[in-house]
Amino acid sequence: MTERVLFFPWGWGGGAAYTGRCLALASALAEAGDEVAFADCGINAMVREAGFPVLESEPEAPRPPDRHPMPPYLPFADVERVFAVAATYHRAERVQRRVAADARLIEAYRPTLVVIDMCPTAALAARAAGIPVVSLADADFITPRANGWMPWSTVAPRDLLPHPSSLPVWDRVSRELGLGPVARAEHLLWGEVTLVSSLSDLEPVDGSPHRGALHFVGPMYWNPVVASDAPAPPRTDRPKVYVTIGSGGTVGRQALQNVLDACADQPWSVYVSSGFAFEGGLAVPDNVVVAGFTGLDTPLEWADVVVDHGGSATVLATLLHGKPQVVMPFMSEQEMNGRQLVEDTGSGVLLRTSETTPYGRLTFSDRYAGPSDQPCVGADDVRKGIAEVLGDPAFTQRAAHWGARLRECREATDLVALAHSALSPVTEAGR
Repeated sequence: MTERVLFFPWGWGGGAAYTGRCLALASALAEAGDEVAFADCGINAMVREAGFPVLESEPEAPRPPDRHPMPPYLPFADVERVFAVAATYHRAERVQRRVAADARLIEAYRPTLVVIDMCPTAALAARAAGIPVVSLADADFITPRANGWMPWSTVAPRDLLPHPSSLPVWDRVSRELGLGPVARAEHLLWGEVTLVSSLSDLEPVDGSPHRGALHFVGPMYWNPVVASDAPAPPRTDRPKVYVTIGSGGTVGRQALQNVLDACADQPWSVYVSSGFAFEGGLAVPDNVVVAGFTGLDTPLEWADVVVDHGGSATVLATLLHGKPQVVMPFMSEQEMNGRQLVEDTGSGVLLRTSETTPYGRLTFSDRYAGPSDQPCVGADDVRKGIAEVLGDPAFTQRAAHWGARLRECREATDLVALAHSALSPVTEAGR
């Protein structure tokens, strides 16, 4: 039977990983014969380039951030803080309008299955309509652990970002829809089936599933069709450094310039994916090629070492390809990925770590320079990180070990069957 599947990626800022995961599943479902469409949220340019329709929504539909200065580090300690701060979902009227808008899209498209990635309002709207939900998630989206995005923090999440709590609003709206109470914001992101694009050995989820079935499926990410005039990674006998530090919406120009400066006059060949928002105007060394939104597979196959921001899709794709990495984070979840998936596995180095003070402030320390009050990692630390990883083949050996594990998981996973299993009465009984 052909299913009609409607996707709701998270759209209130952030990177392309949310939309990319949805596109990975959407492509598999479409190839199997399902009809697929996307809500007007996330990064619509990616969706249209992949050939899927985008349904029109209200003017306040989620949008990626405009190009404007962002804080150098975003201390989201859990998903509740993301909902409250990034989307201002601590306001009841905002949540009610967004749930109603998502419900109208669902009513108009009449899906048999709704897929969310970090989109709680669509999950509520779908359940209120009696439609099963598949959730695409990072493990930290759904963990019951305190400070799930920032487990090294010694203070409460609201000490770092003091917006009002969104939890009373979620509880109220859920009860109004006849869906019962909401005890934790993370519970909104459990589906009848929840797919985590990693391994349980890398990112365990503590405790039993809140609802439905939980499956670890290996990395899910999307590669765009690269324009024929886009520069390819250079052919070279030099050590090859691939740089990708985000899609451009939240990463400052100075951070990218520091990376370019770190690579200047080094015996490396460097290829940079600058993302959607690259505007030029940077000093680019002779040994560096700057491209746009290139996708991951081609440059990862080319690279000897990867410099990245610690985004989930990028870190896991890099591990999948068995490549070591140098992580320079710009937010708490990226730092956690650097700690958990890179440093703890011995597959690379993390250039910056944070600590919380008893007064809800952050202090930073860079790997080589030590305590820092600078907004981003300096060129000297970036250079030393690349040199350390290139100089020790054990980093590559450990990355290759995890790459083999991730490939085995991904190749053994039937994404279509898992998504369709959300329609099964057996899955529904496990709620």
